[in-house]
Amino acid sequence: MSALERRRLGRTDLCPTRLSFGASQMGGLAHPITPDEARQTIQRMYQLGLRHLDTAPLYARSQEYVGLALRELHLPDLTISTKVGTHPSRPGSYSADDIRWSLDDSSRLLGRDRFDLVLIHDPPDMAPVLAAGHGFDALAALRGEGRLGAIGLGVRNHAFHRQAIDAGRVDAILTYADYNLVRRTAVPLIRRAKANGVGVILGSPQMQGLLAHGDPMIALKVRPYRQMYTPDDIAQARAWYAWCRERQVDLRHLNMRFVLANPDIDTVLTGAASVYEIEANVHEATSAIPNDVWTEALDRVARLDEPAG
Repeated sequence: MSALERRRLGRTDLCPTRLSFGASQMGGLAHPITPDEARQTIQRMYQLGLRHLDTAPLYARSQEYVGLALRELHLPDLTISTKVGTHPSRPGSYSADDIRWSLDDSSRLLGRDRFDLVLIHDPPDMAPVLAAGHGFDALAALRGEGRLGAIGLGVRNHAFHRQAIDAGRVDAILTYADYNLVRRTAVPLIRRAKANGVGVILGSPQMQGLLAHGDPMIALKVRPYRQMYTPDDIAQARAWYAWCRERQVDLRHLNMRFVLANPDIDTVLTGAASVYEIEANVHEATSAIPNDVWTEALDRVARLDEPAG
């Protein structure tokens, strides 16, 4: 299964490439970036064959810089997803008025009257999201007005995703950091989504950078998300790093191929803050791992996933 082939997102009409662009770094969320650097990165992303871009108000100036790039570039078949509920001026509100305000602001910044997918982003609980007339109902009303295609939920809490799936309120979910070589706790959620015809987007395949810098101990020094890792996560990451070094393969390359190999994941978001980074990411996603190493890696994952006892 090619990383650049298109895959239907659940039962929606949206068909992103299996590898999509996560634009969280396009607004300087973790490292400073200029609008010109963002434009060059987005242009190169498109040249390399990616056809879906995901952004959000929460990602610093990502929507602004992506919008500036889209106005200058000709990217006719690029699909866009954004999120509501975490705009800096209205944090954590999922009321109908605030969701409409947030989507209007996204349209202004991104220069789009319609989005292919809009996700509720990081709710602290599901009550306001499921409240009558608000949350998902508000997005459904906006869809009726032609403002968006599909409705989704982007949050780490698996129980929240299950609620949305079981209530029949979402076309897609965005789960992140919980399916990779180190942690596979999202497997039951991913299977539940697919069984219900809900599309699956995987964010942060490199586990918020833990698997992206070679030695995981280096990542722990430079990444701002250290608090999300458990001692077991770190131990597993270091063990995989040693395992990969013995076989002369790169951990982030092996991990990218691993997440893309899951047929129940419709698209994987890869983030980048520069032309160099997106070129490296796409190269890893489209370059094979030696057959003997790949087979051994899958066997190791299977052993790690065996029930204790």
